[in-house]
Amino acid sequence: MPDETHEFVPDETHGARVDQRDAELEEFQRAWTELINAAIHARSRSGHGHRGAEDLTLTQALLMEAVRGMDNPSVGSVAQIVGVSSPSATRMIQQLERKGMMARRRSERDERSTVVAITEEGERVLAIRRKDMERKQRQVFDAIRPSLRPLVLTLLRDLREALDET
Repeated sequence: MPDETHEFVPDETHGARVDQRDAELEEFQRAWTELINAAIHARSRSGHGHRGAEDLTLTQALLMEAVRGMDNPSVGSVAQIVGVSSPSATRMIQQLERKGMMARRRSERDERSTVVAITEEGERVLAIRRKDMERKQRQVFDAIRPSLRPLVLTLLRDLREALDET
């Protein structure tokens, strides 16, 4: 439940009173932006040692992971899970198909529908990507003081729940 109390603190530069909640929101927004920028920067400086893995966008990887968890998924159902339009999903799948990571075929149940699957090359690239992500997660985890790890886990879960509600 959000904290509904408002504390006022003086703004020394304007002599006015500033709502503490607004000040905290501004700080949250700065910290959020810095975190996102750090994540983007970390991704851009990651090594390029594995052919294919570095060529995937985050959305393409999410799309492929969604396909892995489904039985003969249609393009439309994958698009919905990933949160992109069907035409966008189709374009991504075509790009991945050209790279040999995905395959499309007509549905046996409904000729109007196309189902997608991950190829062996796609599975190989996803496995590399997952290992790289696990390595990065371990590095971040190890950088957090052990005494703060339970708090970080709680905060991450709270953030996820808050994002799910928006």
